[in-house]
Order: sequence, then structure tokens, then C-alpha cells
Amino acid sequence: MANPNQKENQYTLKAGVYIYLRGNFWMLRYRIPVEENGQRKLKDQYKKLARREEYNSPRSVAHLAKPYLNSLPDKLTTATTQSVSNFIEHTYFLYAEQKSALAPSTIFGYRHIFSKHLKHRLEATRLCDLRTATGQQLLNRIAEETGLSHTSLKHIKWFLVGALNYAKQVDALQCDGNPMEYTEVPEGAATGQTKAYSLKEISAMIAALEDDPIASAVIATAAFTGLRRSELRGLRWSDFRDGQFFITHTVWNTSARDKTKTPDAKAPVPVLKSLAKILEAHRGDANEAGYIFAGSKNGRPLNLANLARRVIVPKLNAAGVQCWAGWHGFRRGLATNLFELGEDEATIQAILRHADVKTTRRHYIKKNVVSKESKQAMNRLAQVFKKMQKPSRRRSALGTNVGTPRNRKPQKSQ
Repeated sequence: MANPNQKENQYTLKAGVYIYLRGNFWMLRYRIPVEENGQRKLKDQYKKLARREEYNSPRSVAHLAKPYLNSLPDKLTTATTQSVSNFIEHTYFLYAEQKSALAPSTIFGYRHIFSKHLKHRLEATRLCDLRTATGQQLLNRIAEETGLSHTSLKHIKWFLVGALNYAKQVDALQCDGNPMEYTEVPEGAATGQTKAYSLKEISAMIAALEDDPIASAVIATAAFTGLRRSELRGLRWSDFRDGQFFITHTVWNTSARDKTKTPDAKAPVPVLKSLAKILEAHRGDANEAGYIFAGSKNGRPLNLANLARRVIVPKLNAAGVQCWAGWHGFRRGLATNLFELGEDEATIQAILRHADVKTTRRHYIKKNVVSKESKQAMNRLAQVFKKMQKPSRRRSALGTNVGTPRNRKPQKSQ
């Protein structure tokens, strides 16, 4: 028979969950399902609740355990207790690549974000433990440790929002709402200026590559159409007709899709006559179904990253043209060059095929000159001010005699 005077050192809350004394601390012990080496088993978990001297018995500590237990998912499974990193790497990316509507270039960018900034930071965080506070601490830590810009931090946040939305869809995340959705993106470092090639730089690049018809043709097409890199690689000769490119294919790395990045990207792109001549000279005897920029050996889409690294950059450096800043600089360059020639933002948006003119304005047009509309507005202001000045000058001229005696005619004596 148990001694009634013996101090109670353990209290069972429910099967497999109890409070007990370990050393100088009251501890909570419970079990979660895990998967190790392909086998599922229950693994003990521990949490410190209070110091020994603060409470007399495990029953008196129970109120500290209940809020924590209530915050756990109703149903702990191997899915809910896996790390956030494991879920993203082995479940979310598999879904994104096979079933989601995300473009391959977008998934490539997400994988870069994950491997560089998130994988090692989320390996010890389980899905069932994830809270908004956890997400906020994560974003703050990344901002402090990496010096990323506000825009880059915003990309990280919304990547996690998307991944956790899918976790909720497959019941791997059982908390109310999406923990990352309510986080605030840190201010981050100042965003660096992105490159937009000027017409002078484009002309110098084409001249430096005149002995390489493929490289010069790609450069000219990128500069005077503003196509994305995946669209350049996906161009077929059948897409070039009636003086236009009809964008229907994209190629990213080894992934070819009969689909564009957005529905707006399907709009036709005008081709300059000078560019059409360059393309016809480049075409040779290529058939309609062939890629416009294809490798010489197998006819597959040309790897533009390799072309830049192996051919374009060395030739530009040899010619003293040191302005290379990647393929997207041509897309920003087209927007900026058109703007400097006086084209309005809506027209530029249509040529670049953006869904929203704000994207064109904020990220593509580098405003090195005053816009046509701004000049016209300031001219109207100057004209109004000039009209206001004219009567003022007349009053000023009349006022020059104020205070000076006037010649008066002598009054006749009466």
C-alpha cells in the first residue's frame, strides 16, 4: 500500500501524457509519431514547465501543460510532426513540379530561396510547432544575417505562404490560418539598382559579336523584342510570321512547355524590319518546327546561360565592351529606351505583355529622363505663370512714379 505521506512526483493527464519531476524541474512528457528508416514509431518529447520549488506537486503544474497541449494539432501524425524543411523539400516541391500551375522559372527561383535561406533554418522546426511568432522570428533573423532587400524578404515570405497553404490542403498543418500570412516583412537593406541596357550599349554588343551570327542574333532579338529568357529559348520558326512573334512555347532548363508565364504573355510581339533581316540571315534551311535558337548538334533549345558565359562575355571583354549584366537587362532596356523616346507607360506595358502597368512602371522603366507627360505639365505651369507675370510688370512700371512730385498746371486765380 502506498504511503499517504509520500510526495506525489508524477501525474498522468491522459494516456501517454504525464507530468513528472526530473531533477529541479517539473517536466511534461508526451509522444509523437515519427518515421525513421521507413518505419513509424512513437518518440518521446519533453518540455520544461516550471522549477521544482515553485510548485508542490505535479497536479499543481497541470495548468501550465494544458495550454501547450491545446496548441498541438488535434491529430499528431508523421505529417504534422515532420520538419518544415522536410515537407517543403520532399512534398511541396514534388507537387509544385508535377501538378501546380507555377512556371519552371518560378520553381527554380523558389528552390534557390529554399536552399540558400530556409533549409538549414527550418530543419529543427516542426510543422505542428509553427506559429506566426516563429515565422516573424525567422524573417527577422534572415534580414539581420543576410542583409537582403525588402523585396527579397517579401519573396521569401510569400514562398512560405504558398508552401504552407499546400501543407494545410494535405492536413500536414492543422493550426487555424496560415502562420506566415500574418507576418510583417522587415525593412531590409536598400534595393540595388537593376541594369537596363542603353541603345548605345546594345549597338556596341552587336558590333562586338558580328563574327558570331548566332550570338548577335540572340542579342538583337532580346534587345528589340524584350522577350523573357524562357520565351527566347522556346521560339520556333513557326512562331515568326506576319512581322510578329506569337509566343506559345517556353523553355526553362530542360523543361519545355506549350504554355506562357501568364495569359497576357501570349500577346503577339512586333518584329522590327532590321531584326527580321538578321533572323532571315540566321535561319538558313531550318524547318518551321525547329527552334530559332537551337544547338548545332541536336537541335534542342540553345542554353543561353552557357552562350553568355562561353561566347558573349569573353568577346565583349575582348572588344572592351564591359556592360554585361544578364539577359533580363534587355527587357528592362527596351522599356527604358522606349520611355526615353517619349512612349507612354501603357504602350510599353503592352509591348512587354505585363498584366499590370505597375509592374512595368516600378521594375522595368529606369527613369533616366523626364517623361513626356511631365514635360508637358511643367510647360503648362510655366505658361500660366508667365501670363500672371505680365500684368504684374505693368503695375510695377506704374508704381515707379509713386512718391515723386508731378507737374501740375497752375490753378487760375478766382
